[in-house]
Amino acid sequence: MKGFPPLIKILLASSLVLTIGRGVTLPFITIYLTEHFHLLPKSVGIILGVSLTIGIISSFYGGYLVDRFNKNPLILLAILLFSLSFFAIPWVTHPAGVILVLAILHTAYAVLSIAIKACFASWLPVNQRIKAFSINYTLVNVGWAVGSSLGVMVAGYSPLLPFYLSGGLALLTVITLSFRLRSYPSPPREDTGNTPPSILNFRQTLNVLRGDRRLIYFTLGSTLGAVVFGQFTGYLSQYLIIVSDAEFAYKVIGVVMIVNACIVIALQYLLSRGMRQDNMLRWLMLGTLFFVLGLIGFMLAGLSIWLWVLAMAIFTLGEIIVIPVEYMFIDFIAPPHLKGSYYGVQSLSNLGGAINPVMCGFLLSYAPPPVMFLVLIAAALFSLLFFFLGHRLAEQQKPLASLSNTE
Repeated sequence: MKGFPPLIKILLASSLVLTIGRGVTLPFITIYLTEHFHLLPKSVGIILGVSLTIGIISSFYGGYLVDRFNKNPLILLAILLFSLSFFAIPWVTHPAGVILVLAILHTAYAVLSIAIKACFASWLPVNQRIKAFSINYTLVNVGWAVGSSLGVMVAGYSPLLPFYLSGGLALLTVITLSFRLRSYPSPPREDTGNTPPSILNFRQTLNVLRGDRRLIYFTLGSTLGAVVFGQFTGYLSQYLIIVSDAEFAYKVIGVVMIVNACIVIALQYLLSRGMRQDNMLRWLMLGTLFFVLGLIGFMLAGLSIWLWVLAMAIFTLGEIIVIPVEYMFIDFIAPPHLKGSYYGVQSLSNLGGAINPVMCGFLLSYAPPPVMFLVLIAAALFSLLFFFLGHRLAEQQKPLASLSNTE
């Protein structure tokens, strides 16, 4: 983080603490809902799926709010709602209430994530943004690893304790940030060389977003990418149960998750140092190649733990390249006054992760198991195609920010 403004360091540290809070509770929310409400697995799936979908869709409007209002109070409000949601879950007595609370939790975190990315764009020069995206992604993975381990420990004392610990960590973050953000009243505006652009209402913003074909291409590419890596442990578990048995599936998933976390934490920042706006497409092609090779490795691994480890290592290289580069594509085309809205649209790509379990379950039910990996390889290649189309269109015309400067 050397050379980053203090505000960026504070936001990155907050992101780590809040992710630890999520890791303490969310990996085990299925167990809590099953035992507390005595629900069937399909009912738990509906609760989690509906609440997550509401959060993803709501983040689209959240991006507009990030552009429209001062980011500092919006960040504090999002974290406060995030904290209160965790405190509220143990007091909810009906499953429908859990859907509402979890939807608020997911929405608050999505708005916070968009606001942090918008702060990166406001406070950092272009050549430092990819580093910030990569460091944030690394810290998120560290937070999940620490949080899930902590969650296992505290859940042994009480099934409700993880919720209070998650809420307490978020509340502590709000209190700390409320004092520190006073020194940073608002992010600096990029120099447009002219009068600042007029503030758009939501309908006007929607028209701009809908008319930007580059954004549409990039969002479609991100959505297909999320189908490939968004829920990889889920479809690997489904596949392993069919081709082997539960004991081998648990062993493989445990090992590949450790491999994935270690490689992300160790190599994410190192690889990102060579990523720039002028070579984004080349990096994305390399990341897609790693995805394809990793998926082929999964398809051929069979009952060899070492082949599963090798395939996961290759697959993870694709993950740590593609995710920060996708953010850079959006940063490349987004006008300074619409960064939040553009990131909000990109967040809709998380629906790809929601599509994945349904699609893979269907393929594994009605087709030979290897077909699933062939479909995922096709999704990775089509993702690259959409990014290529968007990048070519962006190169053919000036970015919208440059156009606004000359008007």
